[in-house]
Amino acid sequence: MPDAFLLVLHSHLPYVRGAGRWPHGEEWVHEAILGTYLPLLVALHDLREEGVPYRLTVGLTPTLLEQLAHREIKERFVEYVDDQIARADRDRADASTSRRRELSEFYRRSYRALREAFLLRFGSDVAQGFADLARTGHVEILTSAATHGYLPLLDEASVHTQLAIGRATTRRIVGIDAAGIWLPECAYRPGLERFLEAHGLDHFFTDAPLLAGPNVASRDVRAWDPSSWSGAALPMPKTGRWPAWADVHRPYLVGGSGVATFARHPEVSGQVWSAQLGYPGDGAYREFHRKDDRSGLRYWRVTDTQTDLGAKDEYDVAAAAARVREHAQHFAARVRDEISAARRRSGADAVVTTTFDSELFGHWWFEGPDWLALVLRDLADLTRTAAGLLHESPPRARIALREGSWGKESDHSTWLNPQTEWMWHALARMARELAALAGTGTTGLRARAFSQARRELLLAQSSDWPFLVTTGQAAQYAAERFRIHERRFERALALARAGTDDDEAELRTMERVDDVFPDAALAGVA
Repeated sequence: MPDAFLLVLHSHLPYVRGAGRWPHGEEWVHEAILGTYLPLLVALHDLREEGVPYRLTVGLTPTLLEQLAHREIKERFVEYVDDQIARADRDRADASTSRRRELSEFYRRSYRALREAFLLRFGSDVAQGFADLARTGHVEILTSAATHGYLPLLDEASVHTQLAIGRATTRRIVGIDAAGIWLPECAYRPGLERFLEAHGLDHFFTDAPLLAGPNVASRDVRAWDPSSWSGAALPMPKTGRWPAWADVHRPYLVGGSGVATFARHPEVSGQVWSAQLGYPGDGAYREFHRKDDRSGLRYWRVTDTQTDLGAKDEYDVAAAAARVREHAQHFAARVRDEISAARRRSGADAVVTTTFDSELFGHWWFEGPDWLALVLRDLADLTRTAAGLLHESPPRARIALREGSWGKESDHSTWLNPQTEWMWHALARMARELAALAGTGTTGLRARAFSQARRELLLAQSSDWPFLVTTGQAAQYAAERFRIHERRFERALALARAGTDDDEAELRTMERVDDVFPDAALAGVA
């Protein structure tokens, strides 16, 4: 296996189309398109046109793809970016200093350029912008579970449905039969690799604490049995610190399967995402958390992470650009040094894998897309996609992974805890009720209602709802969204049992509100 650098981006948002606007709801998608996906696409397409031979792995979750491809999202995004341009125009007209006038004009030009790219360069189709890069081999697109369901805590039938619908959605929207998957929340339980294998998926990514060590002999793993959970707290895996002897520099086959995993390199990845040491905390970069009271635009820089928001200095575009170049050079050198050091230790070629949420770049870290483009340019000779690297040099060593996730203590407690147990009770009940009605030969309106009940269960299974409750970021919104899908599930299931033609209008309303995953895809799931 050659020396290689894998840069993996995970792109995901919960399904929020038509489910509220600012501060929680559909505007999350608009912000991500303007702040992250369009700047990334512009940077990646520009690099390709320049002939830079970079390779990148990008996960696009099915719920994100459904929203990016939706006509209403596209229309409302243009309205959103037009509003941002108008806000910059007003700030420019009313600016009291030359620096504020320059910054508002900078925003105005940037937003107008991104609007033009969306409409003309990418034909209002962000998903196809990534698919085009995949067709030329610059990007590998990963699929994911349909609604980013937390797979280790779901029943077996739901895991199969999440995987089947997820892969089918990726195929339908981007025209690519993905071989790799981003496991939601990097959540793994022994035996999950067999589910992936059954659905034609042959690689995924994991967090370093889940590695049990290199060259573990193939052995049987305990049976998958989340369905046995009846409400008692599940035992939480305690992985402790990342073992010093775990080898993150090469992929492994998992258990006795043909599915490979790559582990994120914690220190190299930490150069970006670490709250203490990561580049985005540099004083020159734009401050995310302070907005202008009237326009909502951001005119300040980090200054210092300990500085109160009200005391932040004004943002300087040129100074930030200079720091981007320095940090890109530092990171590229860090990757090359790590590969060289790993090769010296092992006597073999090494792979460095870094994984990040796409929304870090541009949305949270405004300068991130520029940094990413410089890194890909500098490390182009080392970059590979995960699929390309596996094809080039298939792994033979096997490993047993520990159960867990990327969450706190590397366990499940970020998603299953006293605050969220009620959600898991409800999901288990809903799954049982749906299974009891499956295969009863419903037709017509009742068959459509059964499909809608399955949609609502999938949407309720999103890992985002317990995550937002646990972290408190949007707890009330997340809890209400869960309850809404639970209520719609119950009504759709009632119609599947005993609905008549008189219920047509009600069913059509539910189908229009939550219109993810076409009936044909749902019908293909047992």
